[in-house]
Amino acid sequence: MKIAWFTETWLPVYDGVVSSLLTFKNELERRGHEIYIFAPGEENRDDRNIFYYKGWKYPRYPDYRIISPSSLLSKRTLRIIDKISPDIIHSHTPGILGLHALLAARHAGKPLVFTFHTFLQDSTYFFSEGMKDAVSQAVDRWFSWYISKCEYVIVPSKYVAGLIKHENVEVIPTGIDIKKFRRKKKKGKEKMVLHVGRVVREKNIDVIIKAAPLILENQNATFTIVGKGPALNELKEMVLDYDLNEYFNFTGFVDEETLLDYYASADVFAFPSTYETQGIVALEAMASGLPVVGANARAIPEFVIDGVNGYLFEPGNHVEMAEKILMAFSSDLSEGARMMAERYSISKMTDKLLALYEGINDGKI
Repeated sequence: MKIAWFTETWLPVYDGVVSSLLTFKNELERRGHEIYIFAPGEENRDDRNIFYYKGWKYPRYPDYRIISPSSLLSKRTLRIIDKISPDIIHSHTPGILGLHALLAARHAGKPLVFTFHTFLQDSTYFFSEGMKDAVSQAVDRWFSWYISKCEYVIVPSKYVAGLIKHENVEVIPTGIDIKKFRRKKKKGKEKMVLHVGRVVREKNIDVIIKAAPLILENQNATFTIVGKGPALNELKEMVLDYDLNEYFNFTGFVDEETLLDYYASADVFAFPSTYETQGIVALEAMASGLPVVGANARAIPEFVIDGVNGYLFEPGNHVEMAEKILMAFSSDLSEGARMMAERYSISKMTDKLLALYEGINDGKI
């Protein structure tokens, strides 16, 4: 099949959405399908199967680009769609490129598939206090309108499925390349607590910092924070304020090989976010044999089972988080973690995605 994906985030940005797209893309192409990407870039240009749309950097988060609504007046998208003649049109964004996907689907006479990836409402802290509620309400209304224009909606967890008002909702989590994470564990002199992800406020990484002194009272440990983002300097200052600089390592963005080494070297994966529609990095950690200590919020309890593959704690409660991390240090939960990750292998999840695509293409669903 020929499959057209529209996304507001793409390389060189690397976040949960891009990770999901790349993982599925690799597996679909391995099976002989063609993927065409419509994504933001520095300028309008075509690069084989990737079509870039000029976007301006968002000042408060310069890794991301905003595409002008005026791009919708161009016929470029429709000309590309006519040329590639895709079997499936799949939007991964309700933004401007999501509107391009909507126009493309209507032009080609195809149903539109949409994947709900992110709770954008949780990022309203970028706005002033007086604007947060208004922006959040506007985002809610926009999401509802956009979803109503889509024939099929994919969500990454049962939790999100319960929030979507649509007659055709499919739960298809992002799959994990299990083989990639099967590495021999590296034992260090101290226990390592690992966090991987964008360094933003909604990930609640500050809770790890607050928990650290309580953990260090009982266990020699280090804390590795992998990723970059606008909250990085704020968190580094907090570590200094807590006099924890010697225990924390902020790595910034790392390549895949280095990331796999961090997973192999860690003892516990800390996941205090209350933002997750799934939590891909938590499953990556489990595939590496790491127990996950996660906030009991949103989709996380679907993947983290107390005493089986990790522990849950009350969101924002750093005391309980410290207790659960210490419990995870002394528990053997590696097998339970790996078994949970196996349930979400990229092979199994791609089977589900293809079943939906094929049903749509054949007119059977």
